Amino acid sequence: MSLAVTLPPIHRERLSNGIELVVAERPGVPLAAARLVLRGGASLDPERRQGLAHLVALATRRGTRRRTGAQIDLAVESLGAELGSGVDEDATYYGISAPVEGLGTCLDILADVAARPTFPSAEVAKLRRREVAALAHDADEPSLLADRAMLQAAYEGHPYGHASEGRARHLSRATRGEVVSLHGAGHVPAAAILVVVGRVRTSDVLEQVRRRFAGWKGAGAVPPTPPPPAAPPSRIVVVDKSDVTQTQVRIASAGFPRRSPDYHAGAVASALLGGGFASRLMDAIRVNRGLSYSVRSRFLPSGEGGLFAISTFTKVETTAEIVKVALDETARFADGGPTQEELDRTASYLCGLFPLTLETHDQLAERLADLALYGLGEEEVTRFVERIRAVGAEEARAAARRYFPVDRRLVVAVGPAGKVAKALEPFGPVTVLPVGKVM
Repeated sequence: MSLAVTLPPIHRERLSNGIELVVAERPGVPLAAARLVLRGGASLDPERRQGLAHLVALATRRGTRRRTGAQIDLAVESLGAELGSGVDEDATYYGISAPVEGLGTCLDILADVAARPTFPSAEVAKLRRREVAALAHDADEPSLLADRAMLQAAYEGHPYGHASEGRARHLSRATRGEVVSLHGAGHVPAAAILVVVGRVRTSDVLEQVRRRFAGWKGAGAVPPTPPPPAAPPSRIVVVDKSDVTQTQVRIASAGFPRRSPDYHAGAVASALLGGGFASRLMDAIRVNRGLSYSVRSRFLPSGEGGLFAISTFTKVETTAEIVKVALDETARFADGGPTQEELDRTASYLCGLFPLTLETHDQLAERLADLALYGLGEEEVTRFVERIRAVGAEEARAAARRYFPVDRRLVVAVGPAGKVAKALEPFGPVTVLPVGKVM
C-alpha cells in the first residue's frame, strides 16, 4: 500500500515584478480557486495599533480605482463566487473561487483589491466602528478572552503577542492615513504569493496573471520577519470575569516554528495527549473525572516560533483540580511515552484525516500557499502519511519532553478572580488582570 499523497502537476514561476506564482492543474469539477498571500500579516501592526493589518485587509475591498465596494460585491456575486480576506500573524490572505470560465474576472478583482484600493474615508470609518463593536462583544466571550490572554502573556512584547483582530482601544484611534501607510508598506508584489488551482491550463493562467498584475509595480521590499520569540514565562494569569460560573483554562509552553523538523513528531504527540475522544487528556478529564466536556491540546506553529497549548474549561470550583490533572497527565506522557497501540491508532487517525484537508480546490490552494509562505517543499504533502507513520514511541516522547508544559508552563484562567486566583497559587505566582487589559 502506497503511503504517498499525489499532487497534480504544479508550475512555479516568479514574475518580473516579483510575484511568486504557483499554478496547479487539477482535473475534476470545473472550478478554479485563486489565493493571494502577502507576507507580514498582523506581525506588522504598529505599536498601539494592534488590528491595523486586519482593518487594511477588510478595507481594500471597499473601493478601488476602478470599482466601488458595491461594484466589487456585485462582480463577485455575478460570478457565483466567494471573495474572502483575512490576516494571521504571518500573512494577509485574499481568496476567491468561481466557475473556471470566471477565473479572469477573479484575478482582475484580486489585483484590484490588493494593488489599487482607494480606502474611501466613509468606508474605513464604517469598518472601524464595526470592528470595535465586534471586539466589545468578544469581551463577553470567556473562551476568546482566554485565547487572547494566552497570546498576550506567552508572547509579551513580541509582534505575535496579540490576536489579529487587534484591540478596541487601538482600532478606535486608527486613522485612514495609517491604513494607507500600512497597505503601502506590506502590499507590494515582492511580498506576494499567488496560487491558482483548478481545471485550468497553466499557459492560460500565466497569460491572464501577467495581463492583470503587470501594473502592480510597487518597489517596496518584502516586509521584515519578526525575531524568534522568547519562551513563555512560567506564571499564572487570571483574567477577572466575575459573571461566569465556569473557568476557561489555557496551559501553554514554547512550541516550534512551522519549518521545524519536530513538526510530525509533535503532531503525533499532541494528538495522543489531547487530540480527540480517545486521547489521554480526554480520558483523564472527561471520562474518569467528569471535570469538563471538552479538552484539547495542539501545537500552534508560526513562521518564527510557536506554542503548545492545552485548552479546556470547568466549573469555577474545580479550576485547580483540572489544571493539576492536565499537568499530571502531561508529565506522565512525557515521562513514559505512548504505547504501540496508541501510536498505531493515532497515526491512522491523522493519516485518514489528512486527505480530507485537500479535497477542494480552495483547500489545496491554501496548502500550496502555506508551503510557499514557510519555504516548505511538496514533500510536506506527498510524504505526510509516511512521516507520520515513521514517528515511533521514542520520537513522540522526545517531542513531549522538549515542548510539553512540564518544567515550565504558562497557565491562563478566565473566571472570578476572587475564587480562582487563590486556588491557583500552588502552581506559581499569580497575576490578576481586568478584562480591559486583554481586549
